[in-house]
Amino acid sequence: MQKIYQKLALAVLLSLSLVLGACGNPNDTAISRQNNSSITAAVQLSPAVVTIDDPGSPTPAQTEAASPSPPVITALPTATAVVAPTPTNGNLPVLVPVQPSQVAAAANTPQPTISPKLPEPGISPTAKPTPTPTVEPNSQLIDRSLELKTMKTAYDAINKHLFREPDTGGILMAGLREVASVTGATLPVVSFEKNAEVNWNIFTQSFNKMLDSNRSFNYPKYQLAHRVVNVMAATVGDEHTYFLSSSDYQSRQNLLSGDNSSIGFGVLVTTQNEKAYIVRLVAGAPADRVGAMPGDQIVQYDDLAITDKNWTIIRTAKENETHKFTLARTGKSQPVVLEITKKKYTLPTVEYRMINGHIGLIAVRDFFLNVADETDRAMVELRKQGADSWIIDLRENPGGINVEQLVGRFVAGGEIMGYNADRKNRDPMKVSNDLTSGPDKGKPLSPLLPMAVLIDEGSASSSEMFALAAHDFKLGPLIGTKTAGALGHTAAYPLGDGSAISVTVDEYESRDGAKVNGTGVTPDTIIERSIQDLISGRDQQLAAGVEYLDKLLAKK
Repeated sequence: MQKIYQKLALAVLLSLSLVLGACGNPNDTAISRQNNSSITAAVQLSPAVVTIDDPGSPTPAQTEAASPSPPVITALPTATAVVAPTPTNGNLPVLVPVQPSQVAAAANTPQPTISPKLPEPGISPTAKPTPTPTVEPNSQLIDRSLELKTMKTAYDAINKHLFREPDTGGILMAGLREVASVTGATLPVVSFEKNAEVNWNIFTQSFNKMLDSNRSFNYPKYQLAHRVVNVMAATVGDEHTYFLSSSDYQSRQNLLSGDNSSIGFGVLVTTQNEKAYIVRLVAGAPADRVGAMPGDQIVQYDDLAITDKNWTIIRTAKENETHKFTLARTGKSQPVVLEITKKKYTLPTVEYRMINGHIGLIAVRDFFLNVADETDRAMVELRKQGADSWIIDLRENPGGINVEQLVGRFVAGGEIMGYNADRKNRDPMKVSNDLTSGPDKGKPLSPLLPMAVLIDEGSASSSEMFALAAHDFKLGPLIGTKTAGALGHTAAYPLGDGSAISVTVDEYESRDGAKVNGTGVTPDTIIERSIQDLISGRDQQLAAGVEYLDKLLAKK
């Protein structure tokens, strides 16, 4: 059987993700412990009726199965996730609020920036393949000491803080190959050792030897170092260790302030069979406002024919630019042509609605700062409307922060929900429920109602941690497809010029000892969803959740 979702591409989180690139990057704001005014409250959607197919007759999905296999969704992250508290001085984090002046100073200091005091953020989701940093046209004679200092800062961050022992020789060899590729110099024959400092000295000597062979070599300031850091990070073999440009690093820091605004078109794109499709639109974003629809195939962008290889061209649009999208839509004999302007909009944390008059559907779109509070508001409102059960939809949710706060809406605070393990320690991660601002502050919502959790391969990091907690605390079944397998925490280390390197500092394992980083969480009930399902409005995963709850409640 063909999988519903292809394996998420290995990569760096922030440029940001392919999808965030399509949606846009968060705007710059000063880091603050206060809730940002741009945060959207939980968005209430219209009630809906979900029909369960009659098992006695062929379902649409079964009818399709008799024909050639349909394309399937390649889940990609919808937005950025957030950095874990950044260790300082090689020790565990000393957590203090970051002031605006500290953010500005990050571009001029190689010391790790201290993140605001936030509880146990989840790791970044799997994201796009590591890009080669853009080369600007302002070439100049290489300042070797400056470039080496930048590379060394990144190398030290990997060597000292990666959750597992890195292959320093392999990392540095990849760096030398990149230098040879950029400069055109002959790659020296070297033999690296076990000692990290000795290996750095070997790298430095080889670096200087290559540049000595072309003393007139010019290149933009810091760009050679960025390229080397880029490949060194990729060589680590951990999909959450990656290079961050200055703008990406700032965007990553902004998310800690609770700013989930974005500038873009507001589309989640997937590729299959060499085509690009819109999977979801952000409500109120530019594409949604002009009538784009889930399931639309992006056939052309301006005058460029779009395929699975080049669709990310839409990421290059600038704010307030208008571009022509030519879309193929089922039921339309002619293409749908839309003029869409790239503008600022807000990514919702939570969307919710009633299903079949008694089930509260809560779609957690991203684990932003206010995820527990907005989920709590949705739960309270749905209870008022008669909800006697929950479906928590974590599909295509790339993760973020405050997962233990969300678990705390269903589980008592202080319970161990999992463990964070690095080279030396295995520390418990505990449930908390103290960040909601309403009457439920400090305790889970009561009474505890039956629930089901929807997941897919777009569910990463905090989404996976929540899914594991739902399983371990027996909150309800997991329905959908296997998750991304991106569980752990990261820290970002500034490189001295505004850029940074993200390093995975620990791996997460569940309360019951499940170690699924790199493999993903397997649902209790595996149900796939194809593009044809999306286009026709079928959602067999959601229908399965409804069926489970209907049967469970009927027994009571």
